[in-house]
Amino acid sequence: MTRFRRVAITALTTTTALWVAHPAFAQVANTSGSAAQTSVNGKTRAAADDLAQSEDIIVTATKVETRLQDTPIAIRAIGGADLTKAQVTDVSGLQRLAPDLGITPDSVFTKIAIRGVSSQDISESADPALTVSIDGEYINRPVGLNANFFDLERIEVLRGPQGTLFGRNSTAGALNIVAAKPVLESFEGSATLGYGNYNAIYATGAVNVPLGDKVAIRVAGLHNQHDGYVDNGPAGRGDDANVDAVRGSILFAPGALEVYLAGEYVDIDQTGPMQYGLAVNGSTPGVTELPASVAPPTAYTTLAQRQVPSFVDVPQVFDPASFPLGRMGSFKSQQYAVRGRVSYDFGGATLSYIGGYRHVDNQAVIPQNGFLPELFTFYNDRYDTRTQSHEVRLNGGSQGQFVWQVGGFYFHENQIIARGLYLPLAGAFANFFYRPYVTSESKSAFAQATYWIVPDTLSLTGGIRYTDDKKDAEYINYGFYRSPTMARPPADGSGAGALIRYPTYKEDKITWTAGVEYKPARDNLLYAKVSTGFKSGGFDLVGSFNAENLTAYEIGSKNRFMGNSLEFNASAFYYDYKDQQVQVYIDTTVGARTFNAGKSRVWGIETDTAVRLSPNDRVSLIVNYIDARLQQFAGIPAPTLANPPANVPRLTLDLAGNVAPQAPKWTIGINYTKTIELGDGYKLVANGFSRFKSRYFLTAFNYRGDEVDAFTTTDLSLELNMPNNRFSIQGYVRNLENNRVKTYAGFTGGGINIYNWNFGQPRTYGVQGSFRF
Repeated sequence: MTRFRRVAITALTTTTALWVAHPAFAQVANTSGSAAQTSVNGKTRAAADDLAQSEDIIVTATKVETRLQDTPIAIRAIGGADLTKAQVTDVSGLQRLAPDLGITPDSVFTKIAIRGVSSQDISESADPALTVSIDGEYINRPVGLNANFFDLERIEVLRGPQGTLFGRNSTAGALNIVAAKPVLESFEGSATLGYGNYNAIYATGAVNVPLGDKVAIRVAGLHNQHDGYVDNGPAGRGDDANVDAVRGSILFAPGALEVYLAGEYVDIDQTGPMQYGLAVNGSTPGVTELPASVAPPTAYTTLAQRQVPSFVDVPQVFDPASFPLGRMGSFKSQQYAVRGRVSYDFGGATLSYIGGYRHVDNQAVIPQNGFLPELFTFYNDRYDTRTQSHEVRLNGGSQGQFVWQVGGFYFHENQIIARGLYLPLAGAFANFFYRPYVTSESKSAFAQATYWIVPDTLSLTGGIRYTDDKKDAEYINYGFYRSPTMARPPADGSGAGALIRYPTYKEDKITWTAGVEYKPARDNLLYAKVSTGFKSGGFDLVGSFNAENLTAYEIGSKNRFMGNSLEFNASAFYYDYKDQQVQVYIDTTVGARTFNAGKSRVWGIETDTAVRLSPNDRVSLIVNYIDARLQQFAGIPAPTLANPPANVPRLTLDLAGNVAPQAPKWTIGINYTKTIELGDGYKLVANGFSRFKSRYFLTAFNYRGDEVDAFTTTDLSLELNMPNNRFSIQGYVRNLENNRVKTYAGFTGGGINIYNWNFGQPRTYGVQGSFRF
């Protein structure tokens, strides 16, 4: 930790120096009364205070409302207007505005990473490493986030484990999605319509209608479509979009009681991500024979059983925008959700209930080999997920003195799955898996409090949570099953070769946090804390795996200086990360297995800087450095070209020293906004946002095919705003460099021997207009 301490001390020294260099700002933040007569940058001090307060962002990262700059968490808050301008409709697009997020699409699933912590296991009994919620409704499967980003108030990206307030599966952090709520006594609305290349059509809007002075309703909708980004030859164009969504909500607020209820429907019918595939064999360039010390001949008798694709990569003469497929994939999803919040303010405390129910029904057909002729097709005939979450919380106290909260949480999920890997040339399934039920139940109780030793200045925070997890399932696995018409094998497991298991998992955990916060002035915060988190364990067809555990040490600072024209936030962290879950494909009968691999250490520093160069010029800079290494990672099964005989132990690898997945050392983002006053209320706003990520890997194996070379992506826009900001029109170009970045890499060995890749979006451009009333 020597290097970490050195970096952390440097960050805090810089922050302290800035604060000392500008003591006048501390005086501005605390002025009142007669001080209003003193001028600051052409405005009175009171006006300067008003300006500072008007730009405050309120977040709910601690489950209660706080100023962003007062919240001792590394957090990025993105406003709904920015999401609409950037046409961000799902979690994959969010990384355009939050570059410190790592997003990897795996068939129809999504892997999310923050600070080198991610979930590489997408099986039905595994969970993500990032807690996701919409207005408090807990979402356990990122596949449910394909089209929820419309008519939002904001999105909060919390970095670091949030185990005390958000519970299980928050080792990477938390993603809080906050929908726009009905507004009392105001008839208002907005609409945005855009058109771009690839025949892209983007339309979203909302209408708010008051019903008296105590009730209001809001209706919002989204339509997003575009032609395919990839020319797949005889199959057509793949990687298109076709999404429709609608949300209705009502707010009833007669006084101390407040009731909010929302219902949501999402319909997706598109091709799904198109994967390019490369057939791998012993003569493929980049295939490596493992040394005898790793694979002794007595254990592995054939050459194929000792070979791994260590240096296999996408061919140099390859166009990610054009490769032939024998079949066009498809992805269909329908989601129904209802959620709500009921709260009552007793004066000294508020009692709240937050609950939600969601039903997601997915179907997918995705060619897996990615070339002609079609050899392997992922056939997801049914992926039905039903979840419910309930939280009761009592909170009270006064900010600056003592605040507290206690609560309980319950979550239940049931999945029904039918899927297989189809071999068109053989007229058979290589495997077919039924999951008549996979249930997960989680119960927890939590408490957290902050006490100010010196009112409004020095405080201590402590919190604890107890979680009890339970999972069980019925697994029916078929191996090779002849089916010339793609008819499924018997669902009850009565067909030949069926293997039936009833796996279970149970575990309880205690997570906690402890911290100290110091505020020398209204807009200066120093904090230090220790937090813990865990990602729930689970099972596969063969056995169970344990939970991941993470302990995080973090120091940070949030500041505004120079009359609110400079904002500088920094954090430095060190993670002790144990028992990571690693998924490895075994064979067609078992499928993928998950193993607890060992431990890693992650440390880094993050800085966010925003400078108002003038009333019409603003620049912001994100600089993140992360060093994420696997320390003890032995016993991982090697993905070799052939499986060993049944009586031969499987070959294993030691991945110690490798870089953790989705963990670029450097992430840099720079944004510049220029506003030009045209007179009579007309404004022209130019914006440029460029992001850089250094080299990183998509899996823990660190194969050459998993490596993503350093890249940049740049978005540009020019917007004309009419008087009173009622109408605006914007032209944009995204991914100016046209970098089709590698977004997924996966090798399926054991005789299938296909290396698959996905690639990101190409350059897109277009125009959109917005109307507000």
